[in-house]
Amino acid sequence: MTPELAPLSDPQRQSIRDRLAATGRAQVVDLLSGAYADHLAASAADAPFNTVTRRGDGHVDLPAAWLASLEPTQKQALGERVQASATDGFQYLYDNHPIYDLDQAGQAEAVWSELVAFLNGEAFLGLMRDLTGEPRIAMADAQLTRFRPAHFLNQHDDSADGKQRYFAYVLGLTPGWRIDWGGLLAFHGEDGNVAEAFTPRFNALSLLRVPAPHSVTQVALSAGAHRLSITGWLRGR
Repeated sequence: MTPELAPLSDPQRQSIRDRLAATGRAQVVDLLSGAYADHLAASAADAPFNTVTRRGDGHVDLPAAWLASLEPTQKQALGERVQASATDGFQYLYDNHPIYDLDQAGQAEAVWSELVAFLNGEAFLGLMRDLTGEPRIAMADAQLTRFRPAHFLNQHDDSADGKQRYFAYVLGLTPGWRIDWGGLLAFHGEDGNVAEAFTPRFNALSLLRVPAPHSVTQVALSAGAHRLSITGWLRGR
């Protein structure tokens, strides 16, 4: 299916520009055509995932086959270690399908190669430069993420030396997400309160200027779906 942006009126564009200029964050509701958004959501539900987390000071990929081989007590112990390490340090736990990296290696499925090409085409990047006012945006990397119950991403600001990250983005792919299921994109205020939080709405693109302290709140055990998203950064080269 051909990737396609939904129409965005001039007043809508200006409202998003104004919000980004004032706060550094905004949502673009109904970014894609409905048919293409539905196509991505169906593809995401069937994608293979590994689980990612941190151990010590580094990122760790946990292959799905390895996790499936663990005994229940081993899985419980692993989960408890991850949760305990999040108390005082940067930590995360979620599922990942690295579509940009797979595309660069020539190993991505067609649906994801088409999406990566679209995200790096002029229609999308031109819209992002227009909305953000950042002319240096030249590319977008991407990963498919899945947050299941108890998954989370605690406070960070997305800064990374040499990466030229100007804005982070999150494109929601789960219809009907409820606020009380967690998984909110929460922006941290200087006063210790949540300054604002975005629900991962279906086909809504959340944008946030880098650096800015934020987190993804833990998905509730009662959540009725998995939080599926395309995430990445709008970058220079």
